[in-house]
Amino acid sequence: MEILEKYKWMLPLLNKLPKVKRVLFKNMRLTKKNFYPEGEYKADVKNLINCMLCPNMCRFDCGTLKAAQKETMSPAYKSRIGYYLSIGKIEYNDPEFLNLMYKCTNEENCKIWCPFEFSVVSLLETVRDDINEKGFMPDFCRQQIEKLKTTNTIEDHNIFLTYKEKGIEDIETDGNDEVVYYIGCEMMKFPDVVKANIQILKKASIKFSTNLDKRACCGAPAFNIRDMNVVKELVNKNQELVKSTGAKLIVSDCPGCVETLTKRYQSMGANLDIKVIHIVSYINQLVDEGKLVFNDVIPDEFKKVTIHDPCLLARNLNDTTSMRKILQKMQGINLIEPLYNKESSHCCGWSGTLHLADRELAITEAKNRIEELKETGAKVILSSCPLCELGLSHGLTEEDKNVLKIEDLSQLIARCLK
Repeated sequence: MEILEKYKWMLPLLNKLPKVKRVLFKNMRLTKKNFYPEGEYKADVKNLINCMLCPNMCRFDCGTLKAAQKETMSPAYKSRIGYYLSIGKIEYNDPEFLNLMYKCTNEENCKIWCPFEFSVVSLLETVRDDINEKGFMPDFCRQQIEKLKTTNTIEDHNIFLTYKEKGIEDIETDGNDEVVYYIGCEMMKFPDVVKANIQILKKASIKFSTNLDKRACCGAPAFNIRDMNVVKELVNKNQELVKSTGAKLIVSDCPGCVETLTKRYQSMGANLDIKVIHIVSYINQLVDEGKLVFNDVIPDEFKKVTIHDPCLLARNLNDTTSMRKILQKMQGINLIEPLYNKESSHCCGWSGTLHLADRELAITEAKNRIEELKETGAKVILSSCPLCELGLSHGLTEEDKNVLKIEDLSQLIARCLK
């Protein structure tokens, strides 16, 4: 009925052309048969079609396409291949096309331009559901899943248990915490940032725990790969741990963890029944409450800085203000904004599954972002995401490493507290 209402203006014309009318209405009745796969499927075929037939304006802002310099990496092309896989025009055992379904970051720049308001990665994830169900998960994904199963983290060892050798204090819960400081798997690769966050929370007299002996990954990599059995196992572990703390708030240093513990858990019917926010949002709140106070003088090297907005923080969690408000409260800092910033920030290359499917392409995307940030003239790049800090570091040339510094905002905050 909606289709008839939409095209009712054509009826008088079609009545004059009865043969055309019969063909048109026959094709409308056969839409599902002609364009949708037979049997059961999980792929969002309707929106894959919408995407592949779109004028594709998002292609001009796709970091992966810009890095590859190939039209076969465009958002609409990926959707077209996903559609052909779903309807059986392309076999799942073709590695070129199968792997393409994973050559996408979670940056979601395409969503800004999309008239349907979806992101291509969300469509590709529905194709990955079918890929997994039919037994064609790529080896590079299987390796990640195996790590999650055996170590509960994204490494081949339990990275949370490295806290002793890295000098990170583990604070176990007594069941009566104010806050759970939820350290991301990737942030364990940056012990100085973890130490800075612990220092900040102690300075504000917050009662919190880290529980590193009991920790497990939030499940974001398994969500990306779409192994929902592993997701459920990790959800259960996290629910149990969080409940044991008695805390009313989770503060995480990883935007991916925040999104996973909230939106992604809720998408599968799980709920932690506790508020989850990113640590920069929490620190901004503590500064406003007077629990954290900055020195009047900051180190000279930080007087001119630029900022890299993490895609997940800016677009998925809709927070582009917390980092900037904190910097505004520090006297003497000159923040030079990059051209692509806030909601329009470009990706570091290390979000999603791109770096698993094509590491060199991810590094090229990271190099492109570094070049954009260098245009500001600042020698210090501040961010608030371990994946971004890892990805951007891969984008540095040997010369860049001598003049540029990538730093988590928490490190600067810890240096400047009274």
